[in-house]
Amino acid sequence: MTMHFAYQGFTHDRDIRSFKFRGIEELSPPIDFLIEIDLPLLFRTKVPVQDGPTFCFNLLVAAAFGGPSLLERFRHYRVLESDFRPLLVERARQAAEKAMRKTPRQPARKPSSTSNVHLGTTFKEY
Repeated sequence: MTMHFAYQGFTHDRDIRSFKFRGIEELSPPIDFLIEIDLPLLFRTKVPVQDGPTFCFNLLVAAAFGGPSLLERFRHYRVLESDFRPLLVERARQAAEKAMRKTPRQPARKPSSTSNVHLGTTFKEY
């Protein structure tokens, strides 16, 4: 059986945002999860606060694949800096891929003598 997670909202106390989820699995009572994140940690890892629920959801899904004992850790969990490592590695990989795809910029060429494009200003007195 697979557990599904429903986002229940968040609370905010000083520099800590707590995200609430409900785990739903067939033939089992629902399980509540509370994942806390320090806002300065989000800032240091450059994760927008709006992405907090998605980040926590991904933590829960990964833990669910790890089995019930791993998922149990997340019943009340405080996010650590090490939890962001996969996200940071993925960002670095995407940046490297993007850098490899970038084509060098072609230098600006001077228009041919037959072109109607003129560089600079020309002023003719009539």
